Amino acid sequence: MISVIMLTYNREKFVTNMIEDVLNQSYKNFEFIIIDNGSSDKTPLILEGYANKDNRIRVITLPGGSIGHGRNVGVNSAKGEHIAFVDDDDRIEPDYLEFLYNLVQSNEADIAICGTSEGNGSTRIPQCILEEKRILTGEEAVCLLLERKYVRASTPGKLYNKNILKLWPFVENFKHEDIHTQYKYMLSANKVVIYGLDKYYFTRHEGNVSRFTSAAELWTKQTMSDYLVAFHNRTEFIKENAPQIYQQTLYSEWSYMISMIDKISRYNIEECREIQQKLISILASNYDIFCSMPWIKDFELEWMNCYVNI
Repeated sequence: MISVIMLTYNREKFVTNMIEDVLNQSYKNFEFIIIDNGSSDKTPLILEGYANKDNRIRVITLPGGSIGHGRNVGVNSAKGEHIAFVDDDDRIEPDYLEFLYNLVQSNEADIAICGTSEGNGSTRIPQCILEEKRILTGEEAVCLLLERKYVRASTPGKLYNKNILKLWPFVENFKHEDIHTQYKYMLSANKVVIYGLDKYYFTRHEGNVSRFTSAAELWTKQTMSDYLVAFHNRTEFIKENAPQIYQQTLYSEWSYMISMIDKISRYNIEECREIQQKLISILASNYDIFCSMPWIKDFELEWMNCYVNI
């Protein structure tokens, strides 16, 4: 069985679409765990109505809390051998679960990954599309994650062996929990299979938790600090547990730093100026190493010369 886990909070305008998408999947052998994270709108009534009609739905009501806490509650309540995550404002193709499950079964993999797209509900922009199947070791999958082209840190768009998720519970004291754990799941996997056909659609709107990634004015000191902590912890974890890909991971951390330096300057994010100076100091101390890394991009070299080598 697959356990499908969805957190929801005040999504009366969206949640019906995802519930219908899950219930109408071509793969039928699943339970649908919905975590209501303290909704105060009509979301609880919508969930109750569906739970009364379909016994595959199990609603767990929480008083609120972090996304990480809600996901942990879902994982610990799951009865399935495999777990898929969906978000309450997104959409999935009718064969989303079947596609991922077949990838896991036919390749004896611990994690399966599909392609995704995003848009405002009427537009569709391809994301993480790969029209071939790749069977990877955990380390190879982390390398793709570091490249941020075919694999993203988000939990939707993937099917996990539940045992791997239980090895590394979601962090509960950070808002963006997935960046703290995705690489750990992949490194713990015996095999990861990716076939990037578009099966998951991220709906972008004003209420997205991750909206700041495409709207520079929404970046805050706290958000930037959280990401820096996550990426530094990732580097240290990989240095200890997968040293052969440590250099690429270090590059990825520094790449994020120089991109934040540029973002703070370009969009004049005043509350992040102190962070900017700290990042400049770190990169200045590692200027020659970073600039000689084989993964560095031309625009990153330009930013280094513009902001750091002065």
